[in-house]
Amino acid sequence: MVWCIISWLTLDKKGEIIMNSLDTFITKNDSLKMDLMNYFLETDQSLYTMKSIENNFALSTYMLRETIEALNIDINNLFKFDWLLIKKGIIYQKYRVSRYHLYKLSQFYFNLSPLKILLEKRSLSGSIPTYTNIQSEYGWSTSYFFTQKNTLNSMIMDQNPFEFIQAGYAIYNYFDEKPAFSNRIKSISQDIIDFLLDTYLVNDMNLQQKELLINFYVSEMINNGRYCLTNYSEPVIYTLQKLPDSIALQVSGDTTIFLSKLLEVLDLFDFLQESNLYWFSPEIEDKILKVQQKITPLLSRYFKTLSFSKISLLGHQISKYSQRFSMKTQWFFKPEGVVNLKYFQDIYPSIFTLLPEIIKILNDQQTIIFDSRQNLFEFNLIGIMFNDIAAINLDKIEISVNSTATQMTNNMIITMLKSHINHASVYFTQNQTNADIYLSDTIDEKSRGEQVIWKKPPTLSDWRALGELIVKIKKNEKKKT
Repeated sequence: MVWCIISWLTLDKKGEIIMNSLDTFITKNDSLKMDLMNYFLETDQSLYTMKSIENNFALSTYMLRETIEALNIDINNLFKFDWLLIKKGIIYQKYRVSRYHLYKLSQFYFNLSPLKILLEKRSLSGSIPTYTNIQSEYGWSTSYFFTQKNTLNSMIMDQNPFEFIQAGYAIYNYFDEKPAFSNRIKSISQDIIDFLLDTYLVNDMNLQQKELLINFYVSEMINNGRYCLTNYSEPVIYTLQKLPDSIALQVSGDTTIFLSKLLEVLDLFDFLQESNLYWFSPEIEDKILKVQQKITPLLSRYFKTLSFSKISLLGHQISKYSQRFSMKTQWFFKPEGVVNLKYFQDIYPSIFTLLPEIIKILNDQQTIIFDSRQNLFEFNLIGIMFNDIAAINLDKIEISVNSTATQMTNNMIITMLKSHINHASVYFTQNQTNADIYLSDTIDEKSRGEQVIWKKPPTLSDWRALGELIVKIKKNEKKKT
């Protein structure tokens, strides 16, 4: 939608190297280079004074010049172009960079990180290497090795394999990388993915991420399987499905536990499909039922035109996801970043009267949704309800197109509007003076709605003004209800 200039999902974590423990994997100097590139992307100017950048980043002139020179070298090595030019105290951008360049740079610096060396070896072998091994291979001093090791241990519970699976996946996925797992690990993982796809326990979306997570799971089970299967908590997810013999023969221990814990790990990252081939523990199923009984009447009042069966299904989906959400760990939330809901607040303001009521019901039963995670939960709730929100024409807006030219012109304008505004409960009609918005090339004093006059083909600012008007009307209508 052209008029929507505020992104519906703002991920402050990836690319913005601030307030994120995952950025510990990038050295201080490299983090500064990324902060500088991110600043240029956010402010989007063609030139900057050296003095303004020095003040913003609290850098000396010498340090800023050194950072820019090093950044230019890195960018030239990666992308084969020169980016920044300093001339008479002014910094010019010779090439327009994008988030793609920032993320590739992040990946590049991650691969140079000393912490990544320890993490990779831990991922492949099942334990952090000794000082002797690292010293002989990389020449690290004793103090440097233990500084890096202690930093890694402060971030990840290395002795807990299930914690490490989640952490390893989240970190490597964050930097769009993957460890050099052995062919054996990759082969077993591929067999597992095929099994999960064949049984519809997962779908074929985001297979690269699912493969990475399963690689970590299989690696930990092979390297630390005895600990994994003898020091495990009771399963959260149960299934009567059995691993094929071709897989079972390659993994050690109880394959029933192996599969249950695998489904649990997949569910932690929302990779598990809705299916009747598995179920949750009796305690969790009981909580799901109690929450569903509380939520369904609320949904009935809100979605009045939906059938009872549809509302019951929606209530079950919401209550079930709320329990699943409450079981997620820090490694699910760290890479997610800050979810900006302003887009949905603009186009569906009424839904934000329902969401707080749902969350209150959930937290009255048991504290499930913490303030720091509420935006992400609300975003996922909107995803669950989105088809139903669209079906009831929530916060509907009607635009009447009334060109004084030919009918063909009217049809063309409506087609153009539909291609740019193709959702958000915006509908188009012709020659209606009581529409919410009267769009024409001539002012009409009889029109009851807001008037938009386009005497010439619309510019970007015209589209923006129309978008802002739609948002204004939706919010005003919300206040009246």
